Amino acid sequence: MARNDFPVDRERHARIKYQLDLRGLSLADIARKANVGASAVSVVSLGRSRSANIEKVLAEALGTTAEELFPERYPSHSEQEASMT
Repeated sequence: MARNDFPVDRERHARIKYQLDLRGLSLADIARKANVGASAVSVVSLGRSRSANIEKVLAEALGTTAEELFPERYPSHSEQEASMT
């Protein structure tokens, strides 16, 4: 995982933990599924680090996509085209 300049989003982190809890899951469960430590999942959820693998496992557990869960990390196709012009 690489350090990044994304802002820390404690509200999203709390929502992720809450939604996982509603599903009977925890950050530790996500860590086991992603084959990483629980702290790695936490720092990705907070926005301090980035991992496509962890983002994907989190999103799948919440019934969404990584693009929807972390929109600032996945610019839309139209935004990518606009930045190329």
